[in-house]
Amino acid sequence: MEVLFDHIIYFAGLVTSCATILAFVIKWLNRKLGEILKPMQNQIHKMDVKECRRFLIDFLVDIENGISKNEVQQKFAHDVYDHYINDLKENSYVKDFWDRVYQPKKKGDVNNA
Repeated sequence: MEVLFDHIIYFAGLVTSCATILAFVIKWLNRKLGEILKPMQNQIHKMDVKECRRFLIDFLVDIENGISKNEVQQKFAHDVYDHYINDLKENSYVKDFWDRVYQPKKKGDVNNA
């Protein structure tokens, strides 16, 4: 019986030490991967901002020039704008341009973009 308890204590100590080592290795890997991936994440963020800006400006210029957009195109533009403002936390001249083009129309105007 005493041998069984010794084996249980040995096994518990082994599991605990392995878990501690594994936790340390995971923490170290997360830190190293974070250091490696941070510049890449910054580049992806910059590219995302540029692409959203480009799309929104093209879309708004088309609207200003009287080029009609269908409902799907308008919904997509609103999704991109929401992503640009809420997810990317951008607030630039694009927001001012959006507000100017999509300003609330007067009552009775059915051509609200």
